[in-house]
Amino acid sequence: MNRQIFALLIPLLLWGGASNLLAQGTAFSYQGQLNVGGVPANGSYDLRFAVFDAVTNGAQISVWLTNDAVVVSNGLFTTTLGYGPGIFSGTNYWLDIAVRPAGSGSFTSLVPRQPILPVPYAIFANTASNVLGNVPAAQLSGTLPASQIAGTSASQVSFINSANTFYGTFNGNGAGLTNLNGSQITSGTVADARLSANVALLNNNQTFTGNNQFNGQNNFTNWANNFTGNFFGNGLIGWITTNGTAVQAVRDHGYMMTSSRMATVTLPPNSELTNGDIVRISGAGGGGWLVAENSGQVVTGNMASYRNCHLQTLTTLNDCYAVAASADGSRIYAVGNFNGVRVSTDFGNTWNQDGLLSAYQNSIACSADGMTVYIASSTGSLQKSTDGGVTWASVSGSAANVACSADGTQYFPGQIASSGNGTYLSTWTASSIYYSTNGGSNWTLITKPSGSLSCVAVSSDCSRLVAGISNGFLYASANLGANWTPITTTNKYWTGAWMSADGSKIIAAAKTVGVLAGGIYSSTITPLPNTISTNSTIGGGQGTAVELQYIGNGQFMPISSSGTIWAN
Repeated sequence: MNRQIFALLIPLLLWGGASNLLAQGTAFSYQGQLNVGGVPANGSYDLRFAVFDAVTNGAQISVWLTNDAVVVSNGLFTTTLGYGPGIFSGTNYWLDIAVRPAGSGSFTSLVPRQPILPVPYAIFANTASNVLGNVPAAQLSGTLPASQIAGTSASQVSFINSANTFYGTFNGNGAGLTNLNGSQITSGTVADARLSANVALLNNNQTFTGNNQFNGQNNFTNWANNFTGNFFGNGLIGWITTNGTAVQAVRDHGYMMTSSRMATVTLPPNSELTNGDIVRISGAGGGGWLVAENSGQVVTGNMASYRNCHLQTLTTLNDCYAVAASADGSRIYAVGNFNGVRVSTDFGNTWNQDGLLSAYQNSIACSADGMTVYIASSTGSLQKSTDGGVTWASVSGSAANVACSADGTQYFPGQIASSGNGTYLSTWTASSIYYSTNGGSNWTLITKPSGSLSCVAVSSDCSRLVAGISNGFLYASANLGANWTPITTTNKYWTGAWMSADGSKIIAAAKTVGVLAGGIYSSTITPLPNTISTNSTIGGGQGTAVELQYIGNGQFMPISSSGTIWAN
C-alpha cells in the first residue's frame, strides 16, 4: 500500500456536549474524513491517537489509544476517544493521529496534528459533580449551595473563622473541642467524671473548703454528724473576735471584744429580730464593753446600777480633802486640813491619826492592798510609805495631787486618777474629764456632769467613774461618762473621791462650808434583786460577759452573765 494515501485527514467535527456524555464518563466522539490518494476512502482502518502539548515535537500527554477496524464510508468515520480523568485541565493540546488498513501494515502518522477543540474540555468544565481527582483551590469561586454539601469527610476539617455558625446535630465523642460555652447546654446529662472537682455531687462524699452559705432549710439527720467551728442562728451562737471599738451586732452572734479601749456593741434593730434571738458579748480586752440599744429598745434584768446607790457616813471630819482605800475598802486613808493622815482598818468604823506627819496633806493614793501609800502635801512635796503609813520617805516630783497604780509601783503627780496597772488613767480640770488607755500618752475627752468638777475617781478600765461637783451632787457613770447618775440628793463641797477597781465601791470626802456639812461617805453597789430597765447602755469590764435574749416588743433580758453587769 502506498502511504501517501494517508496524507490527508480532515477532521470534520468534534462534537457532543458534556451533558450527553455523563453516562460515558470522560469519553468523547471524534468524527473526521479520510482520503486516500485524494479520493474518499472506503473500508475498515485502524486509527491510533495520542495527545501532545505542541503542534510539532512537544511532550506526549497521554498514552497511545488504538481503535481497530473503524468503518470508513465515502471518507467519513466516527470513533470514540477515552483518556480518563486528569488529561483535559484547560491547557491547549493537539491530537496526533496515525492510520493503517485494518489489521495489516504499520501506522502512518498524519500531519499536521489536529488541535483539540472545546468538546473534550466541556467534560472538564460541565459541573463539579463530574470532577475526578483534585481541583486547585484557585479554580474555585463563589458560594457553594448548602444543598450540594453531603457525605462524610474522613479527613480533618478546620473551621478557623470565629464568625462560623453551625446548626443541626454533631455526632461523635467531642474529643478536641475547646472553648465550649456551658451555658449553651440545654439538655442531656453530663457524666460525673466530666465535672470539675469543685462541683458537689448529690450522692458522694464532699469536702467544702470555701465559704459556703445555705439559705434554705437544711436537715442533718445522722446521729454521727460532727461539726467544728461556729454556728449561728436559732440558739446556735458562734463567736466573732474583734479588736474594734464599735460593732453592729447581728442576731445569734457572739462578740469577743479584745480592744484595750472601751468597745460598744449596738444591738440589732427590732425589724431584724424574732423572739428568742441571742446576742452575746464578752470582754477579753482591757477596755471593757458597752451594749447600746436602738430607739425603742430596753434591757431588763437584775444588774448593778448607780441609780440605787446610797451613801452612808463613815466619819464627820469637817475638812477632809482626799481619800484612798484598799481594793476591798477595809483600809481607808483620809487627809485634809488637819495634822497627819487619818487611817481606818475596819471599813471606816474607827479612825486613828498618824502622828508622824504634822502638816496637813492635800492628796493621797494607795495600792490595792492598802500598804503602799503616796501623799502630796500642801506645799507640793511628795512622800511614800510602804508599810501602811508607819514610816515615810520623800520621792521625786512636786504636785498638789497624786495617784498610783494598783500594785503601788507607779505614781502619777497631778490631778490624775488610776485604779489599775497604770495603763488606764483619767485626768480632769474643773471643766473637763479625759481618759487614757496607754498610760497617759494619748488622752480622749469624755462627757462630764454639769457643774464645776472638784474630784474624780475611776475603775481599773476607766469605764466607771465617780465625780464630785463643788457645791453640787456626787455623780457616777457606768458607761464612760455617756450617762451620769446623781448618787446624792443634797449639795456638798466634794473634795476627794475613791473608786474600787471594779467600780462597785465608792468613798467620797466633802469639806464643811457654811451650813453644808463635811465628812467621809461610802457606798457599795451590788446587783439588786429588783428588776432594772435601761434604754441607754449596759456594760462590763475585762473578764465579764453577758448573753442577751430578745423577748419581743423591743425588750432584751440577760439570761446568763459572768462578773458584774452594769446598767445606767
